[in-house]
Amino acid sequence: MRSLVFFVVLAFTGAACDRVDCFDDGPNESAYRDGQDSARRDNARHFEEGKAAGLALTRIDGERDGRTEGFADGFETGYGGGYGDGYGAGINDGSLDGATDPGACTAGASDGRTAGEADGYGDSYDVGYGDGNATGYDVGYGDGIATCEGPAEKRAVVEEDSEEVRVCRTRGYWSDADPNAYRSGFAEGKRLNPDYQAGYRATYPAAFAEGEDDGYDTGASDGYDDGYDDGYATSYAISYDSCFANAYAAGYDSAASSGFGSGFDAGFSAGYSAGYGDGASCQ
Repeated sequence: MRSLVFFVVLAFTGAACDRVDCFDDGPNESAYRDGQDSARRDNARHFEEGKAAGLALTRIDGERDGRTEGFADGFETGYGGGYGDGYGAGINDGSLDGATDPGACTAGASDGRTAGEADGYGDSYDVGYGDGNATGYDVGYGDGIATCEGPAEKRAVVEEDSEEVRVCRTRGYWSDADPNAYRSGFAEGKRLNPDYQAGYRATYPAAFAEGEDDGYDTGASDGYDDGYDDGYATSYAISYDSCFANAYAAGYDSAASSGFGSGFDAGFSAGYSAGYGDGASCQ
């Protein structure tokens, strides 16, 4: 619970806390060290709790984990080998099919034209918007400030002081907190537990061999599918990209100036509103 409180405090302290000096040779640093000490005590306690739980395991627990972990490790080993073999076969088949797909150029040309026209319009709109926004702001600011009776003055910003001691105690705690302390202790307890280890060694090898066979078959299937997809996509893309590029250029040129007017009007309106508000605030 104490750890949770520290975390909540840290999450809500805000950007101003980044400027807190926790090494001031004073109360901030003292709080930082207190946080570190608290974290170390919690780490040690969690480690011992985990170790005790590991030492309490039985031979049956070891047999169960040996079967589970042995199969998982074997599966991972077999999967890697099978995946590589399957991928090589799949990429060859996929490359051939992708290279002969007649729809690649047709799709590329259609998509390229559409994308070129959209980008041509969008880029010209952005240019118009920028010009209009700047112009509108100047006009709006002039109209807004004309409503003020006196010269504009900037409002002073007052920053609130942060709770520095609490911030530093939190930082100190999380600098030394070990979220894996319990797991480390549990692993140590299992390692030192002779009954658990005997059960683990009795089941691990056979489970590993079984997992390795299953992993190879699964890996070969997945590898073939991924290889085929990659090979197909690569070959398909060569034709698609070429036709896309040519059509994109034509589409962009056809729409290169079509958005400027609309962008200018929208930018002027937004700029005027912002400028008028800033001017009329008289700040």
